[in-house]
Amino acid sequence: MSTRAKLGGICLLSYAIGVLLSPYFIPTDFLTVNVAPLFTDKRFLSAQHISFTNNDKLNNEEDDVAEATPMKYEAPYKQVIGEEDPFHGVDIVLHRNGEPDPCMRQQQQQSRLDGGASSSTLLEMMLERLGVTTANVNNDAAAPSTASKDTLSPLSQSILRSTEQFAKPLSFDSKYDLDATLTHAFATNTPSIFSNAQSSCGPTWEQDPTKPHYLDQVNANYNLLSSYSSLLKYCDMGIDRTPIQPDHNNLVRLAQVKSLPCTFHTREGLRVTSLSMLVELAREVKSESEGECEVGDNNEESNQQTCTSGSGGDGDNARKELHLYAVSAGRVFMFAPKHVGEIFELPHVKGPQGLPVSLQVMSLTPRVFDIYNFFNRDESAAIVDKALKETSETHKMKRSSTGASGYNLNSKRTSENGFDTHGKEAQIVKRRCMDILGFDEYEESLTDGLQVLRYNKTTGYFPHMDWIDDPRKKEEHNFDSAGIGSNRFATILLYMSDLEAGDGGETLFSHGWPAGQAEEEHVQLDDAIDALRASGDVEGILKRDSWEEKMVANCRSRLAVRPHSSRAVLFYSQHPDGSVDKSSLHGGCPVITDQPKWAANLWAWNSIRGGFPGSPKNEHVVEKNRAANKSPENDQQKHATFINDQSDKSMTHAQLFFQDTFWGNYGFADPPLGVNTFKGHKWYVRVDGEVVKSFTIGNDKKQEFHI
Repeated sequence: MSTRAKLGGICLLSYAIGVLLSPYFIPTDFLTVNVAPLFTDKRFLSAQHISFTNNDKLNNEEDDVAEATPMKYEAPYKQVIGEEDPFHGVDIVLHRNGEPDPCMRQQQQQSRLDGGASSSTLLEMMLERLGVTTANVNNDAAAPSTASKDTLSPLSQSILRSTEQFAKPLSFDSKYDLDATLTHAFATNTPSIFSNAQSSCGPTWEQDPTKPHYLDQVNANYNLLSSYSSLLKYCDMGIDRTPIQPDHNNLVRLAQVKSLPCTFHTREGLRVTSLSMLVELAREVKSESEGECEVGDNNEESNQQTCTSGSGGDGDNARKELHLYAVSAGRVFMFAPKHVGEIFELPHVKGPQGLPVSLQVMSLTPRVFDIYNFFNRDESAAIVDKALKETSETHKMKRSSTGASGYNLNSKRTSENGFDTHGKEAQIVKRRCMDILGFDEYEESLTDGLQVLRYNKTTGYFPHMDWIDDPRKKEEHNFDSAGIGSNRFATILLYMSDLEAGDGGETLFSHGWPAGQAEEEHVQLDDAIDALRASGDVEGILKRDSWEEKMVANCRSRLAVRPHSSRAVLFYSQHPDGSVDKSSLHGGCPVITDQPKWAANLWAWNSIRGGFPGSPKNEHVVEKNRAANKSPENDQQKHATFINDQSDKSMTHAQLFFQDTFWGNYGFADPPLGVNTFKGHKWYVRVDGEVVKSFTIGNDKKQEFHI
């Protein structure tokens, strides 16, 4: 072999080795993240040239891209965060909704810049060694000054860069502005605080090839998505997968791409609604974990996801982690349990005794939680008493029914039930339920009334789903929660009686097994029935081979929750993407003692439920019923508007009550009050605490009442 050939072989081998080893010395995205921005114009293609086909009036919107003034919001930003940047030493760790394992972590190379030289300074040093100067780079593309950046953490820099992309000034106190800013900061690739090469924060669903995501259409024409990570499409699930929430019109779309943002929550469900709240969370992470964090602290056995030693240091050099959970636009927060027995402390939710509410994981599949400090015996007694005194035909205690609409009796549901929609205790409990579920504002249209249940001896309820199935779309309401429809996504059960082991009355989860039970210890149904018959516990009470006998056998072998007064349980009927969770199949075990079982439950919906303005409809059914002059079966609900005509001075400071529950101010200076109610309900006007007038709801679908 000639010398020239040998030299060529050596060069080729050296090149191959260099290619293989280079990622370990220089990040693979080094050129695109750090070098390219120095030589390219930062201004993006105007969004007014992009045509969208969704129903949010995206056509011909003005360009939201402002002429970037380097760090122009730095002054008001620092007024919020204070003199010392709280994000120094804190890394953001991002999770998708309902997932215990993170999908993105803050880049280590960015973290090491925290409190040190700026990224542009280090880049210039490296380019200088290569003989490249940045002195003549276009001023429009120049990065913000090093002096300004040196005082801020990478996260603060990213937030400020993102804020500058919006033409209209954003408020650090607005949750909608913050959602858009954080989504942009977390999703952008130019540059990013996250290691997007390792990101798994993309969509969790399979895109229908016949219905492409509108962002794909935009990208095909304008290549805008090249500047963003897959998080963008996770946050905006697309036109056919984004339910419309009551506050949908308040959402702030991202600059350039015009996509919808995520909302962000803590592990405990607290929604981040302002920059000051994010600052406080960062400070809590640093203070609570000071001197306690060690490498590997945040493992699967840990109950807290707040702190690790990301940089491998000790003491002041140890980095802390702030875990945030991203929820897609139009979707609702769900807890992300990692193991049975895990505890979720909710200090932001207080029970009736002033104690913080907490959750303990009972099962991962289905997703079931025990709730502690949620309600007390006084509230239980008041709710039961109210149910027994109810006289309205639609709400009084009677044989329980089933189905999406109408009153349909089922031989396998033998309990009795009634509804408390507006009672004082019911309203308190409902609001507490929604606080637990991660809602920062109470919205009546996302809840049913509190259903009160009574199970007498031998009565129960066959395993069923709380999620309402309408596969052929025969109902006016659109129940397809995986699309744009709304359905029950969570149930909170409240137990109001003490039943001993062997008394029955448990809540059975047919697809679950007792916590901590090894697989070889599982008892199958036939063996459970034999054991039940051998015990003689249901002899002479339940018929052999009946559904009730099988239920009791299953309750003694499968995952079952035994009632005791003031106990509460949460379980989900949907996955985070809105699809039905079939493992949530559950039932009420027959009571086999003389003492009745009292319970109540609240169904929470993933979006506006039927009977409220803005609820999703199956338009073909609406048109069919309209042509047939047919009213929907759920038309028992009425909409009442209460108006103060300002003609009677004694009503200047009037207030509106449903029975003894305050509903709203009804005076001269107050707007009309609208409420969904039912025929026969009584509403009262009070002045200085005294009832001065009452209204009774009639037959009409829409009614007005004046004072």
